[in-house]
Amino acid sequence: MPIAWLSLAIACTVGYHLVLKLTPAGVNPLLSLLVTYALVTVLFGALLVASPGGFEWRQESRQLNWTAIALAVAIVGLDLAFLFVYRSGFEVSLGALVTQSAAAMLLLVVGVAVFREKLSLAN
Repeated sequence: MPIAWLSLAIACTVGYHLVLKLTPAGVNPLLSLLVTYALVTVLFGALLVASPGGFEWRQESRQLNWTAIALAVAIVGLDLAFLFVYRSGFEVSLGALVTQSAAAMLLLVVGVAVFREKLSLAN
């Protein structure tokens, strides 16, 4: 199953960058992202309602913490940054490569220093 999720992540990453690169230059980026996230909210709501098993709003809401807010801030920054990177003329073939490579290097350091992950020749 991890291969299926990795494949989905790769396909969606490619789609993400292509859609941002193709977003019209004349559209207000904040309006575009507002519409995007309004639709995302509706889609997640539909998935939540359609998901198997029961759902207790109060019980589930108690499990939320600061990470939901932090992820929202990171996503807004990511979306705005890539939208403006591509609007400034950066090539889609290079934008993802540069940012993902730099992020991978930083996450390597964070993984070892903060999460005590072990490095080997295999990884």
